[in-house]
Amino acid sequence: MSEERKRAIGTILEAGFQMESDAFKALMEISAATQLDPLVKEVLRVAGTVEPRPVSISRDLVLRAVERLDISGRNVETEHAGLRHRRRFAEDLESQLEVVSDPTGKLGTTGAFDDFLHYFRNRFDKMSLLFRQRMDTRNAGTISDALSGGSNGRGRFICMVLDKREKGDRIFLTVDDYEDEATVLVGRQNPTVYEMARKIVRDQVIYIQARKSAGPLLIAESIVLPEIPDRKPAYATEEVYAALVSDVHVGSKVFLENEFRRVLSWLKGEIGTPNQREIAERVKYVLIGGDLVDGIGVYPRQEVDLAVPDIYEQYRLAAKFVSEIPEYMEVVLIPGNHDAVRQALPQPAIPKDFAGPVYDSRKIISLGDPAEVRLHGVHFLLYHGTSLMDILSGVPGLDYQRPVEVMEYQLRARHLSPEYGKMTPIGPEQEDFLVVERVPDVFTSGHIHVSGAGVYRGTTIVNSGAWQGQTDYQKRMGLVPKPGILPVVNLKTLDVKMINFQ
Repeated sequence: MSEERKRAIGTILEAGFQMESDAFKALMEISAATQLDPLVKEVLRVAGTVEPRPVSISRDLVLRAVERLDISGRNVETEHAGLRHRRRFAEDLESQLEVVSDPTGKLGTTGAFDDFLHYFRNRFDKMSLLFRQRMDTRNAGTISDALSGGSNGRGRFICMVLDKREKGDRIFLTVDDYEDEATVLVGRQNPTVYEMARKIVRDQVIYIQARKSAGPLLIAESIVLPEIPDRKPAYATEEVYAALVSDVHVGSKVFLENEFRRVLSWLKGEIGTPNQREIAERVKYVLIGGDLVDGIGVYPRQEVDLAVPDIYEQYRLAAKFVSEIPEYMEVVLIPGNHDAVRQALPQPAIPKDFAGPVYDSRKIISLGDPAEVRLHGVHFLLYHGTSLMDILSGVPGLDYQRPVEVMEYQLRARHLSPEYGKMTPIGPEQEDFLVVERVPDVFTSGHIHVSGAGVYRGTTIVNSGAWQGQTDYQKRMGLVPKPGILPVVNLKTLDVKMINFQ
C-alpha cells in the first residue's frame, strides 16, 4: 500500500471512524483517478452531516463525496455503470403490487336501525358461508331444529352470540340465528368446550353441537370457531422484501425521530451491517400501517403529549420523512385511529385535505383500513389494529406484550373486531368489511406498540410495533411499549427479520 493510501486511512481512523471493506475498495479504485487527500476530507465532511453520526465510513458515503467533488475517470467505472450510479437489486425489479380489497369509496352508513340490521345480517351470512365450506360443519341445521328435538336429542347449528354470563363453574350463552333464540349451557365437565366458551365474546359467530335438556335449555357438547384452514402460503419467486412500519406518531413529544431517521438511512443504504445492507438493497415495498401522525384529541389530555399541536403541520412534517424513502420503493399507506379520518371501522383512506403534503412528497398507494394487497404474489391483510385492546380485555389468557396471540385469535374468529359496542367504534355498513373472508399469506397489524412475529396455520403474523416512546397516557394506563424495531418480510420465504434501530 502506498504512503498516500496509508495516510488516507490513518486520517479516517484518527477522526473516530471505522472503515468498511466495500468503502475501502471504492477508495482504492478512485485513487487512480484523483488525489486521495481532498477526497478523504470530503468523505469526513459528508459523514459529519449525517444524523445520527455513523460509526463507520460506508461505500455510500464515499460515493456521495465523489459526487460532490465531481470526480470522473475510467477507473471509477464498475460493472454496475460506475461507483456514483451503482444500482440496487430492488431498483431494477419491476413492482408487482395488486390491490385486492379497499373499503374506500364503499362506506356511507346513516346509523339508522335498518343499517344495524343489514350489518349484522351480512356478518352472519358471511360467517355462515365460511362454516358451510368446511367438511365438519357444512351440514349445520338451525336452532329451531335443536330445540324441537326430544329430551337428549342432538342438534348442530351456526349462531351469533347475543350474551354471555358466567355463574360459578357454568357459562350461559344466549345465541340466535335470526330465526330463533336459545340459551346454551357450558359446564366444566367438558374442559375443552368450557375453555373454548370462556374465550367466546358477544357478537361472535360460532358453530355449536348440543343436546336438548328436559327443559328449553341446550347443553353444549362442542363449540367450533370459523378458523382459517391449515394451508401452504404463496411465495415470491425472487428474494424481495417488504418493510413493515406503523405507529410513527409524528408530532408526539416522544416520537423517536433519531431512530426513525436511522430506518430511512438504512433504506437508502447508508447504515447497517453487511447483512442488513443486503436486505435493504432488496426492499421493494414499504407498508405504513396507520398512525403516521399523533393526531389531535384522540384521547383525554393528549395535548400534554404533543410537540406539534396542529394536525396540518404534523402531516407536513411526516411528508418530509416519507419523501426520503427511495423512489423505486412502493409505499402503501393505511390509516389508524390517530390519523385525520373517521374513527369508526372500516376507515377510508386518509383524505388529501389533511395528508396532501404526504401524497405530494412521492408516489403513495393510499388505502383504507383494513385493506388487502398482493406483493409479488404474496397476499397481505393490512389492519391497523384498533380492536386489539378490546380483544385483550374480553378474552382471558391474552397479553398485549404477546401481540401474535391476539392476532391469531382474530384469524381463528375470522373477524378483526368480533365484539360490537366496546371501545372500538364500528360503522354499521351494508357489508361487514372486518370479516376475514380470504386467508392471507401475511397478516400485519400495529396499534399496541409491541412488535412480534409468528406463524399460524401457514399464515405469517406480524405486529409492526411503533416509533413512539411511552406517553403520559400510556403510563397512566400501565402500557409499556417496545418501540424502535422494524420487521422486514422476505417474500420468497416469508421469514421475518426484526431489525433494532434503538
